[in-house]
Amino acid sequence: MMRQRKRKKTGYAEGLTGKIFVLLLLVIMAVNLVIPDRKMSEQEDRVLETLPGINMSTVMNGDFMEQWEGYMSDQFVGRDLWRSLRVSLDRLGGKRMENGVYIGKDGQLLEDIEVPEEGQLSANMDAIRSFTETYPDVPVTMMLIPDAATVLSGSLPAFAAVEDQRQLFGLAERELGDDVAWVDAASILNEHASEKLYYKTDSHWTTQAAFYVFQEAAPVLGIEGEVADNFVSYTVTDSFNGRLAAKSGVGLSEQETIDIYVPNEGDDDVVVNYVDEAKKTTSLYDSSALEERDKYAVFLGGSTSLVDIRTVSTSERRLLVVKDSFAECFIPFLAPYYREIVVVDPRYYGGTMADIMDAYRITDALILYSGNNFFTDNNISGMFTGGQS
Repeated sequence: MMRQRKRKKTGYAEGLTGKIFVLLLLVIMAVNLVIPDRKMSEQEDRVLETLPGINMSTVMNGDFMEQWEGYMSDQFVGRDLWRSLRVSLDRLGGKRMENGVYIGKDGQLLEDIEVPEEGQLSANMDAIRSFTETYPDVPVTMMLIPDAATVLSGSLPAFAAVEDQRQLFGLAERELGDDVAWVDAASILNEHASEKLYYKTDSHWTTQAAFYVFQEAAPVLGIEGEVADNFVSYTVTDSFNGRLAAKSGVGLSEQETIDIYVPNEGDDDVVVNYVDEAKKTTSLYDSSALEERDKYAVFLGGSTSLVDIRTVSTSERRLLVVKDSFAECFIPFLAPYYREIVVVDPRYYGGTMADIMDAYRITDALILYSGNNFFTDNNISGMFTGGQS
């Protein structure tokens, strides 16, 4: 009798728990239906999935269910709270990677080192060599910037094993040989490894790190004289929280500074033409970005396809910069030394290198990429070789 009564109580409790769970789900679903969908997650710094359209084709091939799951996950009520709770529990459990981001010592966030897909590196190297052969009078300088996990390897969590990016750089340098002038940015930054070379919450290098490399790269670029005393730095924000914090959900309360370096004498007037956007400004900096989450976009307004910068420099040299976002804080150092700087990002540019060379009187070229982006960007070879016979 006692056993039956106990079993009955247990069954009642389990039934009640199940009903409460179902009721909770119904309440959450009702709230989800009432609350308007969000277009953007400020915390994650990304666009959220919207309600997918439904038709027979998407239902039959499974696309609708996949889109619906993504939509429900993104628009789930209290998503930011649940995400923060999950990340906190992961940290308590000793987890040292969130959404592909290493959680290093002292809160340093680091991306893994990427390895090029088979044939990708060769394609990029062949494309650059083809450019140097097609335009033999245009000297090309190559600068690959190591990612944080290479220079700050001591900050990686215990037992984290990443690829040797410097070995990949060496392979690229040997492949190109004398076709380009190589700047060993990794060695330069290693000499300053104890300083703040990378943001804790973002994948980019700091402007200070870029300045160290610029000082060593200046002679290779044909910039004469000492440049170390030609610039002064200013802090433009002390509330930067970067992309890796958004991606991982770790370090969202961390506040960092962003500095800019400006010439300490002379006229630094510029006209910046965002060619595809048909927009012109008179500054290398976009102060409106400091009001947004992605404050790194203060440099040239962030990544865009093609930018033409006209300066008041007395130089007759015109520089082409083929780049990713790591170049955006580096370009202001170049402005006093070139009459014109044409900046192209192969990830967004729809034309070819021949189009650029036909449109601008380029005298010099600089290829500036982070290692991870260079080894994984399959747009480089297409842009360099597109339209060539």
